[in-house]
Amino acid sequence: RASPLDPPQRVHGMATLGMRVPVVARARAEPIVPRVSSARLPGPSMFGCFKPRPDDVGAACVRLPRREARRTCLTGSVEGTGRGLTRGWTSVARAAAGDATAAGDDQADKAVVAVTKYEGSSELATQLEAAGDAVAEYLNEALKTWEPPKFLWRTLYTLLLLGLVVKRVVWQRKLNMQQTLQQIARVGPDTLGVAMLTSSFVGMVFTIQFCKEFSKVGLTRVIGGLLGLAFTRELTPVICAIVLAGRVGSAIAAELGTMQVSEQVDQLRTLGSDPVDYLVAPRVVACAISLPILSLLSFSIGMAASILLADLRYGISPNAIIDSAAKYLEAGDISIMCFKALAFGAVIAVISCGWGQTT
Repeated sequence: RASPLDPPQRVHGMATLGMRVPVVARARAEPIVPRVSSARLPGPSMFGCFKPRPDDVGAACVRLPRREARRTCLTGSVEGTGRGLTRGWTSVARAAAGDATAAGDDQADKAVVAVTKYEGSSELATQLEAAGDAVAEYLNEALKTWEPPKFLWRTLYTLLLLGLVVKRVVWQRKLNMQQTLQQIARVGPDTLGVAMLTSSFVGMVFTIQFCKEFSKVGLTRVIGGLLGLAFTRELTPVICAIVLAGRVGSAIAAELGTMQVSEQVDQLRTLGSDPVDYLVAPRVVACAISLPILSLLSFSIGMAASILLADLRYGISPNAIIDSAAKYLEAGDISIMCFKALAFGAVIAVISCGWGQTT
């Protein structure tokens, strides 16, 4: 019978030998005492195990049957191999432990550096927090006794009011038409007389200056064009805006200021009405619509006064002034005049409402 520790080729050979020659198999099972000498000691090449000492040969392998001797030697070989592997794994484990210790030292160093940085950053954060608390305390004490200028927060409120009016009228298209028509009927008649009178006198003053100077050089045919351009581009919108601000803007500010003081605005909020929709937006739209119309009328009155004065005082034909104005004026000039009047009217109304509501 083969040993379980024999290689497969040897087992196969032994099985074949046992089937063919049974006498040899029986003979191999009997104890055999080999010749023992120091030169023929069993070594790794014979049994795959370490050489025994000479004095232990009889006790280890010689007095035993060959099969048992082989088994004993193989067992010793396995044990020696195990001890060698154990020593190898022990050295590997020690090396791994050393590497782990070195890595742990590196990690510990990194942790120490991180803790140091954290402590430094925490100290910096503490200092910054203390500085912020000091600044906040100083500002709090300063703001208790400081009041912003009144014109500053009035200006900010006026800008906010302008944004609300644009939102209501342009985007939401919410407008109280009844209040708007009432304000248009109020703004137009209140401003028309003063605007026409002012424009006529300004036109006559410019006519005197132009006719006096251009008559010397024989350029009377360009007086009408110069007067028309001056009125449409600059004079008429500015004159009407000044009259509107003095005549209507002051009245709007005084009216809304009185309503604010007498708590009528708060009553509107209590009743569920928005003061911007009911009080501000109609006045802004009324001024923005009325001022271009006033500008057109003022332009006509100013040109008529200029033509009359040029004919009566300097003898310049009205047809020459009208032809000159028609030659130099364009439709874009009239459009610029109306656009300027529209912008001036809206700005004047918003400022007047803002100053009135912040009374």
